[in-house]
Amino acid sequence: MNEKSTTASNDSDSFRMVALDLDGTLLQSNHQLADKQTEYLRTLNQMGLTFCIATGRAAPSVYDIIKKLALPEPVPVVCSNGARGFLLSYNKTETGCEETKKQEELFYNPVPRDVVTKTIALSKKMGYFVQYYVNDYIFANPITSSHQKMVKKYEFVTESNIIIIEDDFRQFLSQRDDKLPSKLLVRCDKEEFPTCCKIFADEFSERKLAHIVEIDEFHWLEILHPDVNKGDGLHNMCKKLDIPLSKVIAMGDGTNDIEFLQISGLGIAMNNAHHYLKKVANYTTKWTNDEHGVMHTLESLRLKGKLCCSK
Repeated sequence: MNEKSTTASNDSDSFRMVALDLDGTLLQSNHQLADKQTEYLRTLNQMGLTFCIATGRAAPSVYDIIKKLALPEPVPVVCSNGARGFLLSYNKTETGCEETKKQEELFYNPVPRDVVTKTIALSKKMGYFVQYYVNDYIFANPITSSHQKMVKKYEFVTESNIIIIEDDFRQFLSQRDDKLPSKLLVRCDKEEFPTCCKIFADEFSERKLAHIVEIDEFHWLEILHPDVNKGDGLHNMCKKLDIPLSKVIAMGDGTNDIEFLQISGLGIAMNNAHHYLKKVANYTTKWTNDEHGVMHTLESLRLKGKLCCSK
């Protein structure tokens, strides 16, 4: 491991919770959970270690993953890059044939109304389209056939359902705050992405009106509340769970994980992580997401007595 000097990694006290990013970290490159790694997480959870999912994904594309994890206790989930947090569990019915979802909402920090309005208007002007995330629903207004293909690909990768609308989200832009989105995605063709990034940075980032996350791999921009990021979401979740951040391990791979790793007691970058993330991580593990990197890294820490596995 390419270790960087850190007081957290030398702390004699064990860590109580592990917060895991999904794509590029817990999930393999095919965006699926590996059975071997899933079984290992269940074992550690039964031994007393808490797991939190922290992802840029919206809630609907997390539900099936939590169901497949099948942890015995409710799973803390931070989604939409820190804008929303809840506890999620699945319980079998009396017949044992079906599972019912139980969800306890903990926090929801939507995009400000003026930022929502400007994002929609600017996207329309430039010929981009928007994905609008409110509660458990995703709406989109694709304009071209290329946009429609992007929507289909997104649905396939995230196993989500997107509701297509024909207008500019007028039905949401009333004065009802419960219709404000946890995040917006601005989407465009690959060759337009550099221009798109600059336009929205000039409009929002430089004036700190919104937090913008550039997702280079898929060529989209995430528009969030200016104070929202995955680190902020983890902080809010830890307050709700009464777990000190110093007792949390965070593992990630992308630039949206920077604050997430920085705020945790021990921030670990995957071997396949973006080079910017590796610079801020406490250390970079030698395994990738396709090599069961989460499992191997946690087992190494467990053997060193760094994990709270007392049960």
